[in-house]
Formats: sequence, structure tokens, C-alpha cells
Amino acid sequence: MSTVFKFLTLDDVDLKNKRVLVRVDINSPIGSNGEILDENRIKEASITLRELQNSKVVVMSHQGRPGKSDFVSLEKHAPILEKYVGRPIKFIDDLMGPAARNEISRLKNGDILLLENTRMYSEETIEAPIEECAKTFLVKRLSPLFDVFVNDAFPAAHRSQPSLVGFAYVLPSLAGRLVEKELKALNELIPKLKRPIIYILGGAKVGDRLEVIETLAKTGLVDKIVVGGLLAPVFLEAKGVKLSNNNVKKGKEFRGYVERARKLLQWREDIFLLPVDVAIDKDGEREECSVNSIPQDYRIKDVGLETAEIIASEVLRAGSIIANGPLGVFEEEAFARSTMEVLKAVAKSNAITIISGGHLTTALRKLGVEDKVTYTSTAGGALLHLLAGKRLPIVEALEIGKINAEKLKLAK
Repeated sequence: MSTVFKFLTLDDVDLKNKRVLVRVDINSPIGSNGEILDENRIKEASITLRELQNSKVVVMSHQGRPGKSDFVSLEKHAPILEKYVGRPIKFIDDLMGPAARNEISRLKNGDILLLENTRMYSEETIEAPIEECAKTFLVKRLSPLFDVFVNDAFPAAHRSQPSLVGFAYVLPSLAGRLVEKELKALNELIPKLKRPIIYILGGAKVGDRLEVIETLAKTGLVDKIVVGGLLAPVFLEAKGVKLSNNNVKKGKEFRGYVERARKLLQWREDIFLLPVDVAIDKDGEREECSVNSIPQDYRIKDVGLETAEIIASEVLRAGSIIANGPLGVFEEEAFARSTMEVLKAVAKSNAITIISGGHLTTALRKLGVEDKVTYTSTAGGALLHLLAGKRLPIVEALEIGKINAEKLKLAK
């Protein structure tokens, strides 16, 4: 076993002839027509699956979340995964019902079966302690069908949900190659971060980002936080900018986000870089305007180019840069401009640079500057939690799964 980890990897157990359940994270950006916009996570997931050529393999993943436009079936993921794995992959639009269990029972060595999006089942949307996740129907119904659980879902490593941590409580568990690679690289990189440390945070996951920001502010492991994506209207509203209903969501959740942002600004306003201008969608066209003069009837879709210039200046002075999530609606070319401008500056920087998430990885590829950053991670929230000093639930679960393996004398 590796001396770096307190859990097992694929090198520690002979998986030949074993029935192996593999949790990956092939959650990918989805376009307006349902097309998969970036294949990087699918490509990364294929590495572990290629090694399991002498096992009976079942693959689980989530895609999007209920109520969001990217909450779709995994059916279109299967042929892309097959392309990278180099072996046939069968998809079934079931997760733990009789149809899925029947297909699992018929697998032969070398077969791979991809199950349906785990988040189409209500149990998977809860966050609970590991032992509670192990009591769910998902784990109870599927775990008897397998010898070993392999967790390779590093981008979701900060989630304590049944498919991610529950199986490790009842099955011998190993880390897949992506989890192994990411943790090893980041454990080596984090101690080398230099001040000033700048976080560029965008995307749509406001609650997750606020949690990370609150932790960073407490620990002091940050010098500047750039706010973009859906965080931008939350912080602008918290700052006192009056936004229209197009940009302010009604309801308790949004008000809670604004209140948390307000407290952060009152406490540590010095570390935040908020937009000074934004780009709105005016009849299908990009139009720049100051944050103090946003037309009431139009939606904010990007931070403005003046803001992008300010961010770029900060980036060039940074010792370390961590970027996650686009600053605007990246799927629309007109509103990807600020993200692209900032990434150009990141590529020119002499700082240690960690870029994460599918959209930013896609942007780096488009710009042809992938080799100009220090490290590109498949993860978003998991990476940010790790950098903020938080313990990842799947790591804890894998340590429990190691004990199960040792009890059954599976470890080499």
C-alpha cells in the first residue's frame, strides 16, 4: 500500500474475477440541446475502468441536480465513455430496480454496465453521516451484488451521499486512479502555495462556494476572493446594489445567501473583489453597464470587461491563483469573454496556478494554454474544500473500506 494514503488503491487488491461497483463522476457541462460540452471527466473516469478488464464492472455516477437544466440521463455519456475505455459499455435506465439487478447478475469478466443517474432517486440528494448513508435502499439493494467498491469520484469527494460513502461502510473499498492521482498531486502542491493567494470563484453553486469562503475567511488562507458567476448578484445585493427580479431570486434560500454574504462583507470586506461593471443580455446582445446603472428589465450574464481588467491586474501580482467556475454564462460565446480574458492573464502569470472544473478546463483548451498552468483538477467543490483545510467525506469512507478489506483478507 502507498505510504501517502491511509486507504487502499487498485494496487492493493487483486480484482480478477471480482464483481466491482465503481462510483465515478462523469457529471459534465450540458449544452442547450442536451449535448455534452466537455468530455474531460469522462476521459479521466476511463483510466480506472480500463484497468478492470478482468472484472465484472458496474458504473454509477450523477449528472446535474433536480430542477437544473443539466439534470439529464446518463444515456449519452455511455458511448463517450465507451470511446475512451475501448470496450463495449451497456447503459440501463435503472439504478437499483429489478431490471438493473438482473443485468448485474448476468455480467461476465470484462463487461461494463452503466447505471442511470443516481440523483434521479431521492435518497441520493440527501447529505448524511456515512453510517446513515449505508442504511439507504440504494446501498442495501446493491451491496450484496458486489465484492468490492471502488470510489473514483474525486470531483464529488466533498459530498456525503449514499452512492459516494455508503458502500464503503459495508464493502471493501479502494480508491480509483483519479482519486489517487488528485490527492497525491494536491497534497504535494498545497504546502507550496505562495502569498498573496487569490481565489477566482464563479459558476452556479452559490451555497457550496459560500461555505468555502466562510472557511477561508476564518482560517486566513486567502488574500483576495474574486466574485463572479451567480455569486456576483448575491454579493452585489449584499453590498446594497438594488437588482431587478431578473437577477434576484425570490425565496428564503436566496435571502439566506445574501445575508451570509452581507456578514462576510461586514467582517472581511478587504479580501473581496466584486464586479464594478457587468454584461447584460439586451435582446440577445452583450451590453456593458456599471453595477450602479443596471437596466431593470435585463439579466446579468457576465462580469464586465472593466472588472475583467481589474481581476487580470490582481492575477499578475499573485503568488498563487485558484480558479473555479466561469465568471459568466460560459455556454454563450458573448458571455464567456470575461472568463477568457482572465484566463489569459492567469496563463501569463508566474504564480502557482490551480484551475478546476469542466468549463475552465474547456476554456484553457480553447485558448491553447493548458500547459501554462501548474495544475488542472477535475474537481470544483472537492478541491476548494481540500484547499480550505476540510476533510473530504470520501477519504474518511475509504479508510473505513480499507478495514473491511483487511477483515476479509483481500489486501495484498
